Amino acid sequence: MSHLPDFAALQNQAVPADFEDDPLPGWAGPGTLFGAPSAGLAGLGAFDGWAVAGVPFDGTASSRPGAAEGPRAVRTASVVFANSLNSLGEWEMLDTRTGQAFRYLAPQVRDVGDLHVYPTDTVRTFQAVASESRLLCQQAGRVIFLNGDHSTTFPTFSGFRAARLDRSATSRVGFVNIDHHFDFGNWSILHGPLYHGSNSRRISELPGMRAEDIAFVGVGDVTKLDQFRSLLDQGFQVVPASRIVRDGAAAALAATIDTLGSRCDVVYVSLDIDVLDTSAATGTGHVTMGGMQVGHLLDVYEELRRLPIAALDVAEIAPRYDSTGATAQIAARLLFEFLFRTGQHDPKLPPWQPGDGR
Repeated sequence: MSHLPDFAALQNQAVPADFEDDPLPGWAGPGTLFGAPSAGLAGLGAFDGWAVAGVPFDGTASSRPGAAEGPRAVRTASVVFANSLNSLGEWEMLDTRTGQAFRYLAPQVRDVGDLHVYPTDTVRTFQAVASESRLLCQQAGRVIFLNGDHSTTFPTFSGFRAARLDRSATSRVGFVNIDHHFDFGNWSILHGPLYHGSNSRRISELPGMRAEDIAFVGVGDVTKLDQFRSLLDQGFQVVPASRIVRDGAAAALAATIDTLGSRCDVVYVSLDIDVLDTSAATGTGHVTMGGMQVGHLLDVYEELRRLPIAALDVAEIAPRYDSTGATAQIAARLLFEFLFRTGQHDPKLPPWQPGDGR
């Protein structure tokens, strides 16, 4: 018969300092993005890192509601990546998918919690979110918004841009919408002019916004032909998902990145998770057929690093439709790789190419 250990003796042989530097398992840790310290919105102060805020609102859902649960799900999913970083330490890493070597380096991140939302009052929600986003962006150098349905990108972008204009009245702010849809509708019978399908149009109508400073990346759904022609005629930039898949993200995005990079002082990037095919991301309100795969989206974000990005958001993650939690994990991983990777280069390796099966 095995003997039980003497737990009283074991307890007396250890002190908390013996454990404080050990990593936690992937499901443990603070409920903030990447386990970042929490901070109050009004008391953040001047902060040069990435400030995080959630917008748990899905009041304009017209297919399947549930995106209000997305911000919390992404925060929960993100903890595993922060904990793995603690385990890895400062090692040089190799991405065997692309052949690139890099290091993970944790940036400064503060999570201010969720902005105010009013589930049955879209206008008041947008007023509150735009106002609080502006305050957040006045204090922080860069921001991440964990949004609910994609309508909330309109007030988060508005607040971000207003804060930039507060700093410099001539600041030029670009907008990249990574989405299976254009979201350029004008009116919904269900919701009126403010809904998940009108956010890009409402952003384009902000005083001083220019069509050439707005890019639609990853579109792949059917759309009105007249509207599509009008977008091109006005100078909006369009990069379909099919071009990214066919030519690769670097070639497909080259002209758009050069244009935005040369004209804009800062860029805001918005992700609707339904840009991914439903086989990759089931946890969203809209079932997407023919969307991109996750590898394509990773490549898109890698190319976007060339832009002066000062704001990111992820939207439309509805965890109730994904019992595996994979959709929230994808969103968290995209943010993690964008924020934490640094110093990519081509390493000197024996003859080998990504994907050769070795």
